[in-house]
Amino acid sequence: MSRVRAIFAIVLALVIVGVTNPVPQTTTWNLRDSQLYSLRANSPGKPWNGRYLVNLPSTKRPGLENFTVHSETPPLKFLPIRLRDNDNKYALRGGGWGNYLSRAPLAALTNNATRTVTLKIVYLPTPLRESFETQTDACPGGYDCTADQWTLGGLDYDVYRDFRFGGFRGRWEPFKDVDKEGWHVHGKGNTGIQHPLQFDLVPVIKVVARID
Repeated sequence: MSRVRAIFAIVLALVIVGVTNPVPQTTTWNLRDSQLYSLRANSPGKPWNGRYLVNLPSTKRPGLENFTVHSETPPLKFLPIRLRDNDNKYALRGGGWGNYLSRAPLAALTNNATRTVTLKIVYLPTPLRESFETQTDACPGGYDCTADQWTLGGLDYDVYRDFRFGGFRGRWEPFKDVDKEGWHVHGKGNTGIQHPLQFDLVPVIKVVARID
């Protein structure tokens, strides 16, 4: 009986230690349980209307692919992360680069000379501004890089309208600078813009397998 009591006492002690000193848990992102979104051009009457933001194969930079290109490049997928509860500022973490979502956010590259904004996928430990300060090679020279200042407009049937960069007052505009492949997209000031484009954040439809 004393031996049974001793074993019971040891087990009880281990339980108490486990409760009072829990094993630290590592936070992970599970794509299967998270709603991903893509960016879709909203510009009725224009050839890029309804086109999704993709990584253009020739430049490996985000842009809009021409509808004549076959086969189509899959849209970029993002997981919006609200960084502060009281602020309409988001980071867009990439959903197509493995499990390390924080290493592939969408960044706005502001050209300090021309005051235009370019889109780029960057690889960082976090989308916060501090990461650009420690990972200096992630931001090209001559640019100010930001990945945590995206803003979203109103919600309309699961679609977030008017995706913008929070530090810029202009509009998006496509530029036909990729030959026949499509357009790179830049943010410009409202003065002199010829083809204003609105981006909407559209949910990616999850395909559910059926067994009849």
